[in-house]
Amino acid sequence: MPMATSTVLQVGQLRSGAAWHRRGPHPAVTAAAADDGKSKSKSESPWESVKRSAGGVQDKAKGFWDSEVLGAKRAMSERQFGDAPGKDVRTALRVTLEEAVLGTKMPLTYTRECVCGGCEGTGRLSSTFIGCEECRGAGMVSEETRIEVTVPAGVSDGATLRLKEQGGQGTPNGGLYVKIDAAAMNQGGIITRVGADLYTDVQIVRFPVRGEATAIRVRTVEGDWGNLAVAADAEVGKALRIRGRGAPVKPGSKERGDHLFVVKKVLYEDDGDGEDTDDIS
Repeated sequence: MPMATSTVLQVGQLRSGAAWHRRGPHPAVTAAAADDGKSKSKSESPWESVKRSAGGVQDKAKGFWDSEVLGAKRAMSERQFGDAPGKDVRTALRVTLEEAVLGTKMPLTYTRECVCGGCEGTGRLSSTFIGCEECRGAGMVSEETRIEVTVPAGVSDGATLRLKEQGGQGTPNGGLYVKIDAAAMNQGGIITRVGADLYTDVQIVRFPVRGEATAIRVRTVEGDWGNLAVAADAEVGKALRIRGRGAPVKPGSKERGDHLFVVKKVLYEDDGDGEDTDDIS
């Protein structure tokens, strides 16, 4: 009998196991197995962990490079100082009385800002953060420039000539403003200018015979004029006039003022003693 009992129990166990296979695992067992699978999926080798960490650092570094470094480089490459309007330059030019009256062309040397050729106006060497030594990061350098300036006939002292786009480089270039410093008297101190008229003081007018006309030799801004007739009744203070030999009435005009020769002293040689009869001290 004991053997029979033992056999019955084994058969029951087998039946119970077969029933387990038909019904499937118990829910608790299923949950435990699922948790165990999750823990296995989360577990990784040290090498995989290092790779995963390195990948994250690389992604962050790449993002920083793209957003910060490359962005800064693009900004620097786009920072072209020549794209901004150039600065105006002001300077002065001295001219003689003759040059102001007749007009001339004169060389002029001045300093203006130009786009740095070493970095093309970026202030940095190409595709780097290294500052340009030539411009010290400014993108612009001061350069001495030499041009030829046309001074119009009749320009007045203090007048300003404007030369377009001859100032600092940019988009567009700045202007160049040249203030004229014109002499009011020629180098010999003989001719002076008052507006459009020119004046020369005639120190002595000699009349060989009283009551008869004479002539004096005069000079204008164009050079030696020759003999200028003096009427017999010329008096001290009277102006002898050459029309149209003064300065242009306005710059570039063909209409000119007069050149006047003011008598300062009169002598009559037939008086015997040769003394002047009238003068202006």
